[in-house]
Amino acid sequence: MSFDCAARRAELKASSVGRMRALCLSLSFASCALLGCGASDHAQFSSADDGQLQLKIDPSFNKCPTFTQSLVIPQSIPPRFSAAVVVIATDPDGPNAALEYTWSATSGAFTDIKQPTTRYGCEARGRQILNLDAVDARGCQSRLQLAVDCLDE
Repeated sequence: MSFDCAARRAELKASSVGRMRALCLSLSFASCALLGCGASDHAQFSSADDGQLQLKIDPSFNKCPTFTQSLVIPQSIPPRFSAAVVVIATDPDGPNAALEYTWSATSGAFTDIKQPTTRYGCEARGRQILNLDAVDARGCQSRLQLAVDCLDE
């Protein structure tokens, strides 16, 4: 997900709560990314008597899936062969949270587009990009891109 911190800061300066959010955004890129991914709809900003800014994030805030490991063997695929593709993704919202997967590619075919482990076969020569979308039960989507080379005969 792409997020323009400067544009978001400009939007938020309109109100006192917006100024607090803008201040929080200016503190670090991580804060910007957090608030840019919808957390601002689940955040409460307040100013303590000592002048410090307090940020409380609603614990029900949905975090998107995270890709932890990936493997493609071989990464250079000869004609009439396929590559084994294995990806591990987790949902930070819970260890048993179910994820839905969908593979796509610039060219080529998968043996199973709905599983994190599949095989990929080339249909065109050259560099191909394999995309895996992982979506959690609440609709938050993450994408992983892997490159493979499809070889000439």
